[in-house]
Amino acid sequence: MTDLQQHAKAKAEEFVRQVTADPRWHIEDELMCQVFAFTLYGYVLGIGRVHCFMDTEDIHAIVVDQLVGLGIGRTYAAGLVVTAHQEFTAENNQSMQNQLIGVGHSHALAENMKALVDSVFSNTESLRQPATLPPSSRPWWKFWSR
Repeated sequence: MTDLQQHAKAKAEEFVRQVTADPRWHIEDELMCQVFAFTLYGYVLGIGRVHCFMDTEDIHAIVVDQLVGLGIGRTYAAGLVVTAHQEFTAENNQSMQNQLIGVGHSHALAENMKALVDSVFSNTESLRQPATLPPSSRPWWKFWSR
């Protein structure tokens, strides 16, 4: 492993350490793990591509290894990474997964990880809230029931 690859791995380990040390972290919470995985992918992608000039496969390996280190199954972790890569490379993609990747990517070169760590928990909670639909998008029968 080159020095730059080692740097990317160390940054990923630090992010994982800060998130999992937070009392809000629950490995049993599947939604939280998914939010974290997509955010981690974006973070490592940003460091790996922009700062360390790493190949995509090496970036994927770092992310999968970090997730497996938390107790997430290797097959599941690899599937999350494949999905993250597909989401990131799709043109004009505004999916929630791609937005989470963007959050991680935008913090890749920041020294302070507090905002990034907090984003994992705030985004998880935001996704738990039911989406509010404008009145015009409600089913027609909902207009008469009050």
